[in-house]
Order: sequence, then structure tokens, then C-alpha cells
Amino acid sequence: MSDCSSHDQPTDPAFDIGIPRHNGFDGAAFERAVGDLLSACGIAPDDAHMARTPQRVRELWQRRLLGGYDLDPAAALGEGFADQRSDLVVVRGIAVHGVCPHHLVPFRGLAHVAYLPGGRLHGFGRIARLVDAIGHRFTYQEWMTRDIADALMVHGKARGAACVIEAEQLCLLLGEDRRGDERVITQSFSGEFERSAQLRNEFLRATGGRRGD
Repeated sequence: MSDCSSHDQPTDPAFDIGIPRHNGFDGAAFERAVGDLLSACGIAPDDAHMARTPQRVRELWQRRLLGGYDLDPAAALGEGFADQRSDLVVVRGIAVHGVCPHHLVPFRGLAHVAYLPGGRLHGFGRIARLVDAIGHRFTYQEWMTRDIADALMVHGKARGAACVIEAEQLCLLLGEDRRGDERVITQSFSGEFERSAQLRNEFLRATGGRRGD
């Protein structure tokens, strides 16, 4: 486990997701900070190649890397629609990214998500939006994995939920003597998935993962 991980994960889904933000995003201050960072690196902020860098960096961070702070996971998932089908639903290969709170560098990868409906079905695109709302923040991969499963239980009214994320942690890949191909795999099971090895194995088979006990 890299030093970007943490065990201080809130297990109550009512807690803040990721590192909480107490104020709105200050775009002007962010651009000034990027300019100061360039100066601290010995780069002239008004260099012909760097003049618009603070704006570009601000747009990337505000809209993409930290865009989840402006999204409510419950609203992203929506209410779905009533349906009594109870078969396993699996969505594979959802692109995910977050920002390591320790080094302020991104990690990226794929999430495989499943849920057992508890009377409601949810659009596949809505599930991907839920992942974005949870992941596009300052967070840990471990937290993100658990928060996605918990959100499907709480907001999606699922009987069980599962999430596996395989990601590249840039802070790990940039470490000394690294080969550059390390991956971190995290998994979380809630509800019926937590109680049933058969369900966990069915999910892992569907996502190409290894069977567990």
C-alpha cells in the first residue's frame, strides 16, 4: 500500500465524501497560486509558453479533477424507477480519477460496479455519474471504493453493492526505483455481497477478477 492510503475511512455514508470542502472554489486565488508556483520553480509566469498556464490549470482542476464537489451523489444517481427484478447488475470499466491528498497528483483507473436491486433499477449512465460525483475530489482510492458501494446501498436502495477499482497512483509511479507499471486494486462489498461468497465470486467472474472465499 502506498503512503497515499489511509485507514481513517468514514463508514457512515452520511459523512462527507472524500476530503470535505468547506468553501467554494476560488478561481482567482487558484490562478494566483499557480503563478506563484511557477515563480517558485524559477519559471517566469509571463513566459510566452506559460502565460495562460494558470487559467488552463484552473479550468482542469475546477471542471474535472475536483468537479465532484459540485455534484450531489444522490442527485447524480437519481431515484431510478420501481421494478421488482432482483437479478445482479454489473457495469464494467467505468473510468475513474481522483486526486491524492498527500501529493496533489491524480490517480486514474477503472471501476467495476455491481448492485442487487432492492425494488428500484438505475440507468447505467446514472451509475457512471455517481462514480464521477464521488471520485472527482481529493480522496483516497480506498475511500472512493467504499463510498461508491455505500452510495448504491443508501441512495440506490440496493440489497447489496460491490465495487472494485484498479488504478495507477501517480505518487507511487513517480517514486524512486519504480518500474512504472504498478497498479493498486481495492474492493468493497456491502449488504448481501458482504454476506455471500457466492455473490462475490459471481461479481468477480463477471468483471474478470479472481475468485475469493
